[in-house]
Amino acid sequence: MMKLAYGLGMLDDMTLAEFEEAARIVSEIGYDGLEPSVCSPATIDKEAIQAILDKYGLRFSGLRSGGLYDRQHARFSNPDPAERKRAVSLMKEMIDLAGYFHCDVLFGRVQGWIPEEESIEEGKKYIAECVRECSEYCAQYGINFDYEPINRYDMNYNHTTRETMEYVQQINQRVDHKVMLLMDIYHSFLEDYQIGAAFVRSGELCGHVHFRDSNGGVPGTGIIDFKEVICILEAMGYDKWIAFEVGADFCDYQQGAIDTYRYIKPILEQAYNGR
Repeated sequence: MMKLAYGLGMLDDMTLAEFEEAARIVSEIGYDGLEPSVCSPATIDKEAIQAILDKYGLRFSGLRSGGLYDRQHARFSNPDPAERKRAVSLMKEMIDLAGYFHCDVLFGRVQGWIPEEESIEEGKKYIAECVRECSEYCAQYGINFDYEPINRYDMNYNHTTRETMEYVQQINQRVDHKVMLLMDIYHSFLEDYQIGAAFVRSGELCGHVHFRDSNGGVPGTGIIDFKEVICILEAMGYDKWIAFEVGADFCDYQQGAIDTYRYIKPILEQAYNGR
């Protein structure tokens, strides 16, 4: 059965007490895991974090790596070889951390918005080189590098599932450890002609799933049909994580976690019961 995780803010910004409170909340609600963002992976007290996860019977569903771009200004598309090397080095630190927790690394923003004065085609070549190196690095831990299609407002290329999947398939022709797709229903809502078809298209490359509604909030408060997508995932045999990204400005953390679980859990159970 698919496992449910609730998103967490920047792990670097949290005290251990704050992290434990979040873990307590999601565990008591019924979630299987948490999904944090990380900015400086080498500084995380992983042993203390793991002890808290064990205490509440939780796992990390994945590590979100957007902070490497937003805060450390690392981007795979940078035309400067030294900067690309720095970006890969930071991502390898992220992979080492994810290897400790045995969860996937989730990436999209670290591709980087490509400025007008730079070539998008050249940038995509640089990205492919970096992604190949990082995916192969994941192999030693038995984890995946999951590539997220991102909407046109946040990235200026690789928007739809179709085009991102074709790009990933080209990358995978030259790696032993395949790059997977991170299917985010919100980005799919903005870019794909039909969300359900996009998830079907992702097929065996669907390595991770993100859910939030069309308004950026709790599922069921917008117009996205989550029932259709959950039923499609069940029919595909997808049995990995669904992680929820509810905007912090939408509601407080605990209420968002409660409302999300109450809405999604019955749909998930009905999908598995064949109703």
